[in-house]
Amino acid sequence: MSYYLGVDLGTTGCRSIVYDRKLTRRGESYYEYGLIQNNNGYVEQNADHWWEMVRKTVKESIQNANLAGGEISGVGLSSQAITIVPVNDRVEPLCNAISWLDTRAEKQAERLLNEFGHKRIFQMTGKRIDAAYSLPKILWLKEERPEVFEQTWKFLSPMDFLIGKLTGNCITDHSMASGTLLYDIAGCRWNSSIIEACGLSEAQLPELKWAGEPAGTIVDLPGVGPKCIVATGAQDQRCASFGAGLRPGVMTVSLGTAGAVCKYRNSVQTGQTDRIGWSAYINKGSWVTEGVINTAAACLRWLRDTMYIGQSYDTINHEAEECMHRGTGLLFYPFLNGPSSPDYFKDAQGCFYGVSLSTERADFALAIMEGIAFQIRNLLEVMDAYEDVQKLVIFGGGAKSDLWCRIIADITGLNVAKPLTAEAASFGAAVLAGIACGEFDRDDPPTIAEEKLYRPDKHVSYYESKYTSYKEIARSLWDNRWLNQI
Repeated sequence: MSYYLGVDLGTTGCRSIVYDRKLTRRGESYYEYGLIQNNNGYVEQNADHWWEMVRKTVKESIQNANLAGGEISGVGLSSQAITIVPVNDRVEPLCNAISWLDTRAEKQAERLLNEFGHKRIFQMTGKRIDAAYSLPKILWLKEERPEVFEQTWKFLSPMDFLIGKLTGNCITDHSMASGTLLYDIAGCRWNSSIIEACGLSEAQLPELKWAGEPAGTIVDLPGVGPKCIVATGAQDQRCASFGAGLRPGVMTVSLGTAGAVCKYRNSVQTGQTDRIGWSAYINKGSWVTEGVINTAAACLRWLRDTMYIGQSYDTINHEAEECMHRGTGLLFYPFLNGPSSPDYFKDAQGCFYGVSLSTERADFALAIMEGIAFQIRNLLEVMDAYEDVQKLVIFGGGAKSDLWCRIIADITGLNVAKPLTAEAASFGAAVLAGIACGEFDRDDPPTIAEEKLYRPDKHVSYYESKYTSYKEIARSLWDNRWLNQI
């Protein structure tokens, strides 16, 4: 029997899962690792540590599946995006990787804004200019660390780095390239005009392939045979949406540390609005629009660590459920890490609105769940979801809460499906491995089975009114353009 490895390299952890050809989990391993932060606000990671974690989790997952390494036919990769690591021609890091959380390149982003403008860049790349993306970070290295820049052979994302280590080939996929500000979103290639204008070279970037195409065979992974095929992987949100069954009529919502709301597209229309970003998807001729909530389940973790110290999420869910029965007027705006799509309120911060002497901690718990759900609905409206979408598939840590799923169904008015497993990214990566090996059909791939379906229920009309208040108060707090019209 053939077996496939799905490896998911996240921001703070690495997970490897062995699947059989029926995509039943046979063994897995997970380890966490940290971020390197200093007083200047830099956020970095040691790329060699990524490689150590991949080797360790792969070895243990194979052992836990009671398999010999030679039985693994393919490896698929999912990873965090935007993070960059400069490497030499032996794929050795020349410095720490600069995390997607790092915004040191604000000066470089500002210059890009002045030179190109948001509208032009967005139409070319499908992304707004932001210091979090790869291009400003590369320009920062060019200006602030010229000795590193001059020695760099390739600027790689975490997935590209791992493919390089595994196969010796420097390859990225189109979804990963979409987060660089160097990608032509309509032409599905590197954007030569931006590259040349910034004094860079396409030779400094990895080769582009579609997710699921073979990237090479194993040259270095103890316990896995040399004939094992490494598939070109994808950005973690794209992998997760792929595994969860993103398609016309079905959108996906990742309810992890951050939130991501994704809609399938078969054409690019970046000229209509720049409120929602675009990304290439798995297959040629397919794209995704993605709305982001910078802090989603992270908000509930913050609540647990401040108001529910030493208690479980079950306690939070129980108290929030009781609060729902009596009702709360408290509103929560989930901008704990600053502005996010679709409104990009310049001065937005996390905010509870409507606190009174009668407010209890359960009100805060319910308000957080509702606030995230309100933002999901806001994104759905901007993405024209109500024209042709019948269902949302929700995965990630937040999806473990039945209450939260019910709230999202009531607030959005759409059916909400919860997959059988929360590890959608690893599953999607394993399917890509199977596609590269010829096991699965690219145009009709297997997806995770549904565990439960939530339908809009009795709170729909109540939330309709509350959502209206939510949006009006947000504008009064942060949208100066709206204030000037009063």
